Amino acid sequence: MIARNVLVADDHVIIRRGLRNLLQDRFGVRQVTEVGSLAELMKALEAGSPDLLILDLQLGDGHALDVLEPIRLRHPAMRVLVYSMSPEAVYAPRVMAMGGSGFLSKQATEEEVMRAIRAVCQGREYMSEEMELRQGDRTASMSASPFTGLSDRELMVMNELLRGLAVRDIAERLDLRPTTVATYKARLFDKLGVSNVLELQRLAQVHGYEVS
Repeated sequence: MIARNVLVADDHVIIRRGLRNLLQDRFGVRQVTEVGSLAELMKALEAGSPDLLILDLQLGDGHALDVLEPIRLRHPAMRVLVYSMSPEAVYAPRVMAMGGSGFLSKQATEEEVMRAIRAVCQGREYMSEEMELRQGDRTASMSASPFTGLSDRELMVMNELLRGLAVRDIAERLDLRPTTVATYKARLFDKLGVSNVLELQRLAQVHGYEVS
């Protein structure tokens, strides 16, 4: 058994149940708690600190990057493994800088999921082999994706634009003013050299950026 209790935060029931089965059947974890939103996550953490948090970045009511750093400050002994469809080259360095223990793509095989869980529970950090190579060469890492220069908020706004949401809808979802969202939109367009959402979508496709 690698951990006594694990908290799984993901807004897809099938993914939560799949992780629960893997944790219980392959690792013998006794207690697995499931949550599907940021609100449920914060409530669960108020009740106690699990040994391991497996965290999706995009939950039903917001983005986990907004809460990752304060969560790590309140629960310093808890290991956090981010399990996401978001591009690793863009998000893994941010997750690690905020105190995350590892980043794992949802496209990973079951064996890789097991390796990642085992690694973070043993106190080691986990990233894919490709990402580790990129981290070893900072220049290659920075040039691999045009999105690495965006701030966390700009990335969140971009993600919602790629989902097809309008500025007002994004403002409501991220609890921001529409004018603030419009400013982030203008900044990220300028940084990426695009002038509209269609060009942004094409750029995302070229670089394999999948909406989380």
